[in-house]
Amino acid sequence: MTNWPALSWSRTEGVTVPAYDAVADFYVAFVDRLLADPGSFWHPLLERYDELLGPDLSGACVLDIACGEGHLARRLCTFGPASVLGIDLAPALIEVATKRADDPRLSFRVDDAQTLATIPDASVDVAVSKLALMDIADHRALFQATARVLVPGGRFLLSLLHPCFETPFHEERAPRFLLDDTGRRLAYRIQAYAQEGPWHSGGSGVRGRLGAHHRTLSTLVNDLLAAGLTLRGLYEVTSAPVGLLSQVPQTLLLDAQRPD
Repeated sequence: MTNWPALSWSRTEGVTVPAYDAVADFYVAFVDRLLADPGSFWHPLLERYDELLGPDLSGACVLDIACGEGHLARRLCTFGPASVLGIDLAPALIEVATKRADDPRLSFRVDDAQTLATIPDASVDVAVSKLALMDIADHRALFQATARVLVPGGRFLLSLLHPCFETPFHEERAPRFLLDDTGRRLAYRIQAYAQEGPWHSGGSGVRGRLGAHHRTLSTLVNDLLAAGLTLRGLYEVTSAPVGLLSQVPQTLLLDAQRPD
């Protein structure tokens, strides 16, 4: 049995507004590359949003939590909502999202996903958040704030990197993949799954620049329920028709609802 090196990474207590703004250009370019790549793992995930939410969006007031540069909000506008509001902590990303808005029903503003301070109680029919939970220090506060702003019966569709497979890693000390001699990916390394909290990959990508927050699947589901939401469904999304990524889901979707 292989003994992997002990995992120890630089700690971060949460990504701040200056940190987001400092990497805004890098992040927008990263998003644009993934959206332009037809083989990106983002496309199967976005299609799941379409499938799960499309029928419920007509005439709805939609909130995109931690919207980044606004690509999901723009996409959801094609399903006929009354309005789509995107909020994000980073003014630089909100500025980009506002410039890219292509529909009068779209609007964007700076707000904290952990409080949703600018959103009135029971004012949102459908809330969404895509691949942002890992960047948010207090996931319980986000769940509670979302439950507060949803109308009774309102939906919340939340995605994140799959906590069981996209576990904390370090580029040098504990790489994410097991490789063969040619560099081909053979398997995921599942490591430090129970080590909840902030972590940093030590690399030059998003997790190297911003770090992330890891929680176990049971923590996420139990805290979602404790916030007063119910769980309608849980979906694991694979991103390739063949090979390693056809067998290991990279993303997880939680379909929640505020009870009537």
